[in-house]
Amino acid sequence: MKIDKTRLCTIAVVAMVAGGSLLIIGYPGWNATGEAIAASAQEKTQARQSLNEVMSLLRAVDTAYASGNATEAQTRFDQARANWNKISPLISAREAREAQLLFDSLGNQLKSGGPATKVKSTVNGMLEELREDIRRELR
Repeated sequence: MKIDKTRLCTIAVVAMVAGGSLLIIGYPGWNATGEAIAASAQEKTQARQSLNEVMSLLRAVDTAYASGNATEAQTRFDQARANWNKISPLISAREAREAQLLFDSLGNQLKSGGPATKVKSTVNGMLEELREDIRRELR
């Protein structure tokens, strides 16, 4: 039995839209329009603590990578990203997306063995973004 291409494409598009809708509905901390749900004072306090931890871990990534210890740098990066995942649902989608792009960029640099100066530059940019924009959203 053959299914024509138009019907197959339609089924694929419907499946993708339905799957995306389910992901949006089930993602904690976000409403259907993609905006962060207002965080409680306790959640913001915990997120600020996690943010401080992320910033400390990112500095450790830079230090470890500059000293030639790529394995430790990757471990610290993974810890920073795990802490970041606790924060991102509590801030605006725009700010979370910007920071996620920076995390992705740094992760790619670490995996590809990029130059330490590039890693340092990316880490400094991330620290600035976290210090200014993200910290402001968690007040």
